[in-house]
Order: sequence, then structure tokens, then C-alpha cells
Amino acid sequence: MRRLAPTLFLGFAVLPLAAGLLYALLYSLGLVGALSHGFSLDAWRLLFISPTFWTSLGLSSLLATVSVVISTWLALGLVAGWQAQLERPRVRLLLHFPLALPPIVAAFVSFQWLGSSGMLARMAWQLGWINDAGTFPPLINDPYYVGVVLTMLLLTFPFLLLLFLNYYQSANLPQFTQLATTLGASPGYIRAHIVRPVLLRRALPTLLLYAVFLFGSYEVPLLLGRQSPAMISIFISQKFGRFNLNDVPVAYAATGVYALLVITAILLFLKLHSSNPPAEQV
Repeated sequence: MRRLAPTLFLGFAVLPLAAGLLYALLYSLGLVGALSHGFSLDAWRLLFISPTFWTSLGLSSLLATVSVVISTWLALGLVAGWQAQLERPRVRLLLHFPLALPPIVAAFVSFQWLGSSGMLARMAWQLGWINDAGTFPPLINDPYYVGVVLTMLLLTFPFLLLLFLNYYQSANLPQFTQLATTLGASPGYIRAHIVRPVLLRRALPTLLLYAVFLFGSYEVPLLLGRQSPAMISIFISQKFGRFNLNDVPVAYAATGVYALLVITAILLFLKLHSSNPPAEQV
């Protein structure tokens, strides 16, 4: 049975993905598909000279990095200073609620709160801070992607907070904290030089994978972000959905670049995970 499980995983998960990537590569090179006329690098040339493509890559990387960094900073700060309060059953239960929201539902909730006629705008009007909804700062489809980042934080922060809480116990940090206190270390020194470094080192591979997940977000930027510039997933979707069939090979080429970046990140994750000691040895 143990030998059968890897075979089933390979047959039902890995091989279909590999076949899809191979088809995308062949299509982008003009070897298969309705537009195939023999080997050609035109689609890749058009992709690499497209400023929109590089803008989409940069925007996706920036939003994913900002969301993970802010969530990590907030989660580390709370776990380092309020670990005992966060371990309460009711608090942990509340932290699980945002994790149950699919991205499309989270985007809808953000739209209801952050839109020009949403809850925040209505509260600001009731308090007399604005004269009408049109003067409320744009947080949806805004040029700075504020709504997208806030929604990503809603999905990322609770997950990382729970992750750090679990690592706090599995890495034996309560014992290390007690020992450091006995030796005369201050609470601030313990948080800065023991708790945060250990948690961050333990969670680094997971943070990398979560950044990859946010890098390929689709529903949230589609509903809350602008269509130009757009994140890489929206860029690929736009290329596939246009009436110009010449954009289809370019879309497949962009898919290949995206897949290459994801595979590189996964290999880096495996390297970090293999070099990361188990919790009992931290």
C-alpha cells in the first residue's frame, strides 16, 4: 500500500500537470494547436518585449511580498507578546473563521466594507468625516491595490498567527523563555533574540510557499484590483480571452514562465525544508 500511494499521486496529480505544461510549451513554440505552422519563437519574443508582462510580474511579486511581510510582522509581534492570551480556546476558534472563507467570498466581504458605498464609507458619513460617498478614499479598484492587499492580509494573517502559535509549542519556546528569564534576560530581549528568530526560521519554507500562493491569486485581484496593470494570473486570463488568436501562444508562453517560477520556488522550499532542523532539535 505504501508503494501504491506514490504511484497514484504520480498518476493523478503530477502527470496531468506535466502533460499540461508540455502542451503549453509546444503550443507557445508553434508545434501544436490551431495556429501551428512549425517551430517559432515569436510568442516568446512578443512576451518578453511586452512591458505589460513585466509589469504584471513585478506587481504580483510586490503584492505577494508586501502581504506576507506585513502578516508575518504582525503575527510574530502578537505571538511574542501575547502568546498566552492567544492560546485561549475561544481566541483560537475565532482565528479559524477567516481561514474558512474562500478567496471569492473574502473579496465580496471586502467589497461590502471598502467600497464607496460600503460599511466604512457609511460609518465615515455618519460620523461627519465625509460629505458624500464620492469623497471617501477609493479602496476598491484603486491604483495602489489597497483593497487587494487588505483582503490578502485577511486571508494570510490568521493562518500565520496559528502557524506561529503551533511552532511556539513545538519548538519548546516556553522552556527556552523560562530559562532565559532565570538567567536574567529581559522580556524585550527574549522576544527579539529568542522567540522571533526561532519562529521565523521555522516558518521560512512555509512563508515562501504562501508567497507563491499569493503570487498566483486570481479571484481577489479580479474583483478588487484594476485590469491594467493586472497581476500575472489576470494577465494570462486576458490573453486567453481575447478575440485575437495570436495572443493564445503568448498566453501559453506566459503560463510557462509562471510555472517555471513556481517550480523554482518549490525547489527552494524543499532545500530550505531539508536544511531546517526538526522542532525537537531547535
